[in-house]
Amino acid sequence: MKVESFGHLQTGQEAHVYTIENEVLRVQISNYGATIVAVYDKVLQRHLALGYDSAQDYETKHGQLGATVGRVANRIANAAYTWNGTVHQLTANNGPNLLHSGKGNIGHRLWDAVEENCSDTVVHLSHSITSEEDGFPGDFYVEAVFRLVEQTLVVTYVYTTSEDSFVNLTNHVYFNLHGEGDLSNHVLELGAHQYMPFGDHQIPQLEPASVDGTPFDFRNGMDLQKALDYYADALSQYKGYDHDFVTTPVEGSKTVDSVVPFAVLQGKDVTAVFHTDAPHFQVYTGNWLDEDGRERHYGSHAGIAIEPQFVPNDINMNGESKTKADTVYERTIAYSFYHR
Repeated sequence: MKVESFGHLQTGQEAHVYTIENEVLRVQISNYGATIVAVYDKVLQRHLALGYDSAQDYETKHGQLGATVGRVANRIANAAYTWNGTVHQLTANNGPNLLHSGKGNIGHRLWDAVEENCSDTVVHLSHSITSEEDGFPGDFYVEAVFRLVEQTLVVTYVYTTSEDSFVNLTNHVYFNLHGEGDLSNHVLELGAHQYMPFGDHQIPQLEPASVDGTPFDFRNGMDLQKALDYYADALSQYKGYDHDFVTTPVEGSKTVDSVVPFAVLQGKDVTAVFHTDAPHFQVYTGNWLDEDGRERHYGSHAGIAIEPQFVPNDINMNGESKTKADTVYERTIAYSFYHR
């Protein structure tokens, strides 16, 4: 494993980037936000994921490229939740809602390296945040382990809270399998039979709906850019896809690291298969991207983020994301790449 400086943050703290690789992939992880900085295909000799050039870019830009998002990813309605009969009001940062934990987002904090567990194919990071810092019940401790296993990058989050609480972690890596342009010639297939319709302000309704006859039916695969164009009117409020789906396995794809395949993204010469143990996932087509990234400018639909998680606003809905004090939980996401 190679360790290099990734620049300094506004606080003066130095961030680092860790490079792990095997015969197929070279992956860079930063301890700023436990962020996937790069996924480089050594056979095709190109980047498969969007990224920035320095920690300063990750600190000041808004794309959340590759960041570990939490402790509560996605939206909380009206930036408020009720806990033990008390309403807790947080600071809205997305219309009336709280998005990605706001200023408490662990994707904007410097993590520690667990150096004794790192190797040429493993990066192991850890971080803790207090209830006073992010406004959620109890203190939160999390470890992120990034492992290369042949053609697969496996991301495992292990976490606990000091009190009964709730946690909704994900990774916000964006993929563009061609390393350039938009999402043209990217075919997305989802196993999902159901998605979560929106109520107000992109907060899901309580019950899922069938994808039949909707812009959200990817079961037979759709070219993403063609879908974005064809359904432009239906998706105009969001400028594209930014929707939650119920995790369902994709038929014909194999399980990796004991987690099921739920999405397949096919490019012109490489296919990415996404695996998880999360009950839901968000599909976001980079609708609001407009900033300079590594080697080029990232505009709208420059990449797609497929984010396994609990349903958005879960704490005000079904409460699947609830945790028990001092209990260890785990979330796994795996990305496999196959050449065509």
